[in-house]
Amino acid sequence: MKRCSQDACFADDGEVCCLGTMDRAECPYWSTGGSLSEAPISPSPLSARVSWSGCALGLADLANLTPRGRTLLIGVLGAHDAGKTTLLTGNYLELLRGLQIADARFAGSRTLQAWESLAAWARFDDAARPPSFPPHTPRGTGRIPGLLHLALRGPRGDFRDLLLTDAPGEWFTRWAVQEDAVDADGARWIVRHADAFLVLADCERLAGPQRGPARNAIRQILERLGNHVHGRPTALVWSKADKPPSDTIRDHVRVALRQAIPHATEVECSIRQRQSLIYALEAALRPAWLPPPARSLLEPVLHAEPFSAFRGFHGHS
Repeated sequence: MKRCSQDACFADDGEVCCLGTMDRAECPYWSTGGSLSEAPISPSPLSARVSWSGCALGLADLANLTPRGRTLLIGVLGAHDAGKTTLLTGNYLELLRGLQIADARFAGSRTLQAWESLAAWARFDDAARPPSFPPHTPRGTGRIPGLLHLALRGPRGDFRDLLLTDAPGEWFTRWAVQEDAVDADGARWIVRHADAFLVLADCERLAGPQRGPARNAIRQILERLGNHVHGRPTALVWSKADKPPSDTIRDHVRVALRQAIPHATEVECSIRQRQSLIYALEAALRPAWLPPPARSLLEPVLHAEPFSAFRGFHGHS
């Protein structure tokens, strides 16, 4: 058995050839690949599975996704249990109900299995198990976050592949304290590649007995992000807004936001108001979908004398 020599091709695992060759024997990269110690599970010569599994995407999957259109990566930041996964799951469920996000409708997904594994926690389909919040995203050992995918089509037919990061809050807390920490690789990757950011501030913690540490945690994340945002769209999301913190705590967070990211916007969201979950995602998606127009070019005036503006005669003598 042979293995394809292309790193981004997984035809030996039964998926479709990344170059579209249905018969692998006709692909030159397959014939030059190395030998396999075990025979892989392969489809019939003229059939193959799609080139994605439905699970969260990785870097190799992006190589097959980005060529078909513009891709937007939204970095979702926040401390542990701030509501990041709940926010993402809520938007997925609203799309299934036919609602739109930033005037764009659902046009597919390559991570349906990952979405459904999260949405299953919020559905009422078992009387013995009432709906609940999605579980905490495990910290794991991965250096790159799993990416949830949504394909969206705008009102004028414009198409975007939307990628949303679902990463554990411990990554961002660690990154905010020590930027070059070994276990903060995932946070650094998100901040480096994201087109826009959502930073979640946990109102429940900010209003509870842990309000001091919670305030310091969100402030540190904002200050660290402010060093790297470079004008990219950013929104502070007051999650679990049905349990608001005191005005003093809120003002402390707002001061840190204005000092670190002056152009950032604010939005509140709560599961008690499902539409607010869409508003939160739109706060980052709308400005990233249509970037601001380029500034007009101004030709400088180098000389004010009339002779310098002479361009020759255009009439007949």
